[in-house]
Amino acid sequence: MVKISAKVMLSMKGYLKAVIAGTCIVVWSAGTAYAQLGAVEIAAGAGVSVNSNPGSNMFYKGDKITFNYSTLLSGMYNMHRSMSAGIELRALELSRRHDGAYTTYMGTNIGGGKRFVYAKAALSASLVFNGKYNTYRGYWYGGGAAGYALSNHNSTTLKPNEDYRTPAGGQGLVLGVQAGYTHGINAVLGLNVEGALRNYTLGYDAGAPDIRPYTNLKYNVTAYTLTVGLKVRIMPKYKAQNAIPAQRGKGRSRRLYTFLSRTCLLIINNNTRPVMTSMVDIISACVGLMNPRSYL
Repeated sequence: MVKISAKVMLSMKGYLKAVIAGTCIVVWSAGTAYAQLGAVEIAAGAGVSVNSNPGSNMFYKGDKITFNYSTLLSGMYNMHRSMSAGIELRALELSRRHDGAYTTYMGTNIGGGKRFVYAKAALSASLVFNGKYNTYRGYWYGGGAAGYALSNHNSTTLKPNEDYRTPAGGQGLVLGVQAGYTHGINAVLGLNVEGALRNYTLGYDAGAPDIRPYTNLKYNVTAYTLTVGLKVRIMPKYKAQNAIPAQRGKGRSRRLYTFLSRTCLLIINNNTRPVMTSMVDIISACVGLMNPRSYL
């Protein structure tokens, strides 16, 4: 029979404690931005967008895409662990570049590699609905949006790289879809990446340029955006320990978290107990881990 010296046993115990304590620290620090029932999530982000050519009676069209700014602010309420709804505020620029030249009704030429600006600030407010798929450190989401948009800028002031701006005051419906991923930094804060498509139908109380017979300007344009930002989760205290989000393994990840937490406390707080007693504690905790009862 092989005998294990007290020194080796103490060393084994020390290594075991270090491994479990380290694992616990990692798990505790991996708080998530989960889509928990009852939570309110506030997101803010910024990025870039490109857009299609306007349709209908907008005569001036660009033959090259331009990279424009895009900003996002949203507030979402998790009505279910895998569903949320809320309000989104979005601002972006709609423009394209034209390398050729248009001759206007006034006899001037526009284009020549400069931008045609269809909206310097396309502002929209939308109702948003998302479905979610939870992962260990965050969640994937996707859904649709519908709202109203307003275009506002000074149409008489052009930047050096611009050759045309639509009149101010365009307004109309905005429809779209979005998809993204939220990665938990801690229990409150998450990193959010979102790609979205927004289709704007803008009508104006102004004439369409170079269109005869005379008619008001109205066109449809689609923007494709990519934004990166932060998401803050506000969790009601009475909900904090309930409504654990759906995870792979049907609750096994949550039980693993509980197992590591309890085992860490057992090992660290019992320095005077022999290693075999601590091992019995670990086995007992494992029984709890294997318990098929789901926390979901």
